Amino acid sequence: MTDREELLELLFANVAEALLLIEPTGRIVEANPAACAMLGRGKSDIVGTYPWEFVTSASRDEILESLGRVEPSGPVSVPCTYRRASGELGTMDLRLSRLGCPKRDWLIASCREITEEKRIQARLPDASERETAAEELQRLNAELLRQASHLREVNQTLLDSEQRLRLAIETGRIGLWVWNSTDLGNVGDWSQRMKEIFGLPLDAEVTHDMFLKCVHPDDRTRVDSLVMQALAGANGGEYRAEYRTIHPRDGSERWVTARGQAFFNADGQAIRFIGTVMDITERKRAEEASARLNMELERRIRERTADLERINQAFRVEIEERRKSEASLTRTQRLTQTGSATWILPTRQLIWSDETYRLFELPPDTKLTPELVASRVHPEDLPVYLQAFAGKSDDLHFGHRLVMPDGYIKYVEVYATAVRDDAGQIVEWAGALRDVTSIRQSAEALRASEHLARGQFAALTRTLDVLAQESNPERLLEHVLRMIVGRLNGQSVSVYERSGASEMDLVATFEDDRLHAPSKDLSLGKRVTLFTETHPVWSEVLRTGVDIVIGEIDCDPPRIRLGSRENSPWYPWHGDAPHDPHVPAIYRRLAAMGVVATLTVPTLIGGKLAGFIGIRSRHKNLFRASEMELARALAHQAMLAIQLTRLSRQSREAAIAAERNRMARDLHDTLAQGFTGVIVQLEATEDAWSRGLLPEAGKHLARARELARGSLQEARRSAHALRSQALAEKNFSEAMDDLIKKMTSGTTVIGAFTVEGSPWPLSNEWEENLLRIGQEVLTNILRHARARHFDVRVAFEPRRLRFELRDDGVGFDPAAQSEGLGLIGIKERVELMGGELTIRSAEGSGTAVVASLPAPYHYSGFTP
Repeated sequence: MTDREELLELLFANVAEALLLIEPTGRIVEANPAACAMLGRGKSDIVGTYPWEFVTSASRDEILESLGRVEPSGPVSVPCTYRRASGELGTMDLRLSRLGCPKRDWLIASCREITEEKRIQARLPDASERETAAEELQRLNAELLRQASHLREVNQTLLDSEQRLRLAIETGRIGLWVWNSTDLGNVGDWSQRMKEIFGLPLDAEVTHDMFLKCVHPDDRTRVDSLVMQALAGANGGEYRAEYRTIHPRDGSERWVTARGQAFFNADGQAIRFIGTVMDITERKRAEEASARLNMELERRIRERTADLERINQAFRVEIEERRKSEASLTRTQRLTQTGSATWILPTRQLIWSDETYRLFELPPDTKLTPELVASRVHPEDLPVYLQAFAGKSDDLHFGHRLVMPDGYIKYVEVYATAVRDDAGQIVEWAGALRDVTSIRQSAEALRASEHLARGQFAALTRTLDVLAQESNPERLLEHVLRMIVGRLNGQSVSVYERSGASEMDLVATFEDDRLHAPSKDLSLGKRVTLFTETHPVWSEVLRTGVDIVIGEIDCDPPRIRLGSRENSPWYPWHGDAPHDPHVPAIYRRLAAMGVVATLTVPTLIGGKLAGFIGIRSRHKNLFRASEMELARALAHQAMLAIQLTRLSRQSREAAIAAERNRMARDLHDTLAQGFTGVIVQLEATEDAWSRGLLPEAGKHLARARELARGSLQEARRSAHALRSQALAEKNFSEAMDDLIKKMTSGTTVIGAFTVEGSPWPLSNEWEENLLRIGQEVLTNILRHARARHFDVRVAFEPRRLRFELRDDGVGFDPAAQSEGLGLIGIKERVELMGGELTIRSAEGSGTAVVASLPAPYHYSGFTP
């Protein structure tokens, strides 16, 4: 809305008198709030009506005649009676003025309510009252004349503003449009410039559809939507849009910008839509040219920026390299605990690295002074420190101590070089400080470790000498315990093994230079109980399995503490809990022997606590850290000796059992099987003799004699664990083939032996076992199977050997219990070779015995 229109609307709405805007035809086109209040009607009920619809004192023709008499030169006053919406009659003084609008012939009616005045005049009883009323009427008429004059001035101001607005619109080449009705089918009032912008004839009647046809198709939907939103009251009825137009004749495109405002009645319905349009094509073209220039400028800027970015990247790389170098230097300083420092003598300024601040345990923002640095130097080393920097040498290298605020002492080494001016005077010291505290501590620890290592080496050497020279494993523990007593200057030492959660069994005690088994005269009991539930020391020892316990006997009560932890507290040996009644007697006996201190060292097996080594001494404060570590190493050797003794006993028992099993297998595989072969040949001899076949009987008898001699030789060799006679003269394949031929000769069994693959060498033990397995299986077939065929196959594969023995006899149930040793011996022999044995058999379907043995290594030369 323009300034003029806003001013007109404001005045029209706020004048106290009732105002009506009337066309010469009598049609009312506008009413202000005062007129609506006087008539008792809404604005929508008044606009579009005619005065004779509510004026009762004049007819339609009379009212039209009055309207026609009004001239622009002055107003016309017409008193009249009217009817309110409620039906009540009233009287008003109607003053009609004609507005001098260039394109519109409008009249403005100023209505003054005089109903009350008429009533007052009617009630006045005498002339004086009428005179007073007349004076009041004159006053009111004067006020009306003043308001009418004011309205004429306002009207003239509006006319002047309108002229100025029209001049501004024409000068700015702005198009103006007005829709007095928002019915989109009605004709709008477009200015001449408006029609020129849209390329329409000056006499064209413009409708909303015609307007949309002038809008570019790509913008048409958006523009129509914005118009509809303004008419619906969105954004207070304000309308703004930029869009393209299409000239109806030549189809050329133009750009326009439009602004408008919708006005609404009291019911919120749009009654007027006013706006302007301005051609911005040249501006758009300038913007496009500017955009092109900007794009070109941006391209050049991008190219220049890229060049600058490459230069900056080079700078960043250089800066990053420097940053990495500085960071590397900082890390190096921290790792080596070396800080750099510069001392500028003329200004007394100190420049330190972060590591130097950390070394002196000072915040990085501390104000440094030479006096502050000197205050951290150990008092005993201060003269050396001051003398070094007061000298004339250009290079310094010395060490001193620093005292931290908490009293902790650090050892540092200083390296510095002097910077001189042209006159040869030292003006600056630049150098580094290195924290060598850990090095000093490591050196001390190294000396202690060296002492410990020497002790452990000597003890280990002694143990190895004993292992090399002692033939009786039972005496290894005695030698180790003797060494513990000697190395730690102990009075005696005892070994305990863990038998329960908190119970320890005494294994042995070394005292008076000899080993004692558990007995009452030494221990007064073989078992000691540690009270783990209530005692803080023993419970911690059993939990960790690594803590060493130091004890003192010559106090009441005896006490203990964790010796492997520095400054650990002392506790009574058994606390407040009841303890083993034998323990007091042990204390008394130890005191009588002069024992005042003990050292209890845990021993481990597989990472778990296995027992303790108890070392008793006649001296206090003997057990330093190095001695305790040496005691731990010697305790492990004692446990090793116990384990070696136990393993020696187990090995002897296992060797006896293994030898017994071997003799049983060999005797079974030689004598029993040999006797079976002899019996078979003797039975064949008896059969041939009964049929009168004396030559055949002689042959069977000769074979029986040969088998008996062979079995006797095998029995002798088994007794001496010697190699089989057959394998001593032939390889396995030949021996197996010969065994099958001899044992099946003269029987109904037909034997066959095949070898598959490329044979690889077999050990003597494997050949012996395979031959005995074949002999056992063949013996069982001859005695029980009643088979017709017996097939043996040896398959050499790259990663295993398969030994298969099959027959077509009566079979048996492999799961049935057997009283013989044959199958047990076969299984044991296969397991000794690390293989797997499979026996498949069923009654009436023969038997298959398969041994699968892993090759000792991969044979690449195998060919199937």
